[in-house]
Amino acid sequence: MPQKRSWASRKESTISRISVAIVEPEFGLNLGYVARTMANFGLKRLIVVSKRKPDKRLLDQARIFASHGRNLVEEIEFVPSVAELRKKFGLLIGTTAIEGTRKANLTRRTLELDECASRVAKRISSSPEKTCVLFGRDTTGMTNEELRSCDYNMTIRASPGYNTLNVSHAAAITLFVFSKHLARKPRVPAKLIITTRKERERAVMLFEELAEVSEFQKFKSGLLKEAITRLFDKADPSRREVYLMMGLASKATSKMKRLSSRS
Repeated sequence: MPQKRSWASRKESTISRISVAIVEPEFGLNLGYVARTMANFGLKRLIVVSKRKPDKRLLDQARIFASHGRNLVEEIEFVPSVAELRKKFGLLIGTTAIEGTRKANLTRRTLELDECASRVAKRISSSPEKTCVLFGRDTTGMTNEELRSCDYNMTIRASPGYNTLNVSHAAAITLFVFSKHLARKPRVPAKLIITTRKERERAVMLFEELAEVSEFQKFKSGLLKEAITRLFDKADPSRREVYLMMGLASKATSKMKRLSSRS
């Protein structure tokens, strides 16, 4: 009779699927502590996003503070941009302490950490996507353009008077919460197949085409694209739901083109 796996082994097998990336780390201490935190939770893959490889002094310092996560520093992967990082993962999660205050700022509308962890656990249970949590620069965080490359953007709500966490502290809190949700292994109905990023991007393209054919204001086209993208990302629609919307957009576009050609 097969033995049941322990909670610890279940946690390791799921949380270890998640990778961690840091944009242009400036301090070896923070990079080392992030590697140490990853080792605490059984994560295996650390990535640095930077056009230039960090200097030897920064990496040497990171090794000192990584403790038993030193091997992660030794095996760091380097990618030149967040856009390139996105190509490596089916699910990319951005982090920011700065939330949008204006209604028009869709980029910095974030999920709370607990909600984000729940969504990630659901997606991984439904389809084992390669997942990466991306932390910003030690001092300036992530740019709007970088956040737009992410499927989810999340925040850790601390004191309103000082809500910016040190990157290594943010990583520790994030991985702890993620590990709890991933250990629960949420049940996803067999018929509910969550869409991939490529499928959602196809749907967005069809709606962009519909907007163009219907002569939607061009100066709002970028905002419309981001709104539809964020709507899909946050709603986690099933494949059936997305395909229905794609069918509607495609038929509406075709009909408008036919009507336009007759006039």
